[in-house]
Amino acid sequence: MKNKKAEAKKLLHELRESISKRTSPFTGMSEEEVIKHLRKIRKKLWESKFAART
Repeated sequence: MKNKKAEAKKLLHELRESISKRTSPFTGMSEEEVIKHLRKIRKKLWESKFAART
């Protein structure tokens, strides 16, 4: 059990480091541009996941 905890802690640390090195996909966008972008993503998800069911 100790090994699993240590491994999980190590993986979490690696994940946090990886995330901190990435730049945001919204860098350089205004608040309105971010909202537009998120709405487009939401619409695509809606169409692919839910609209096909009807």
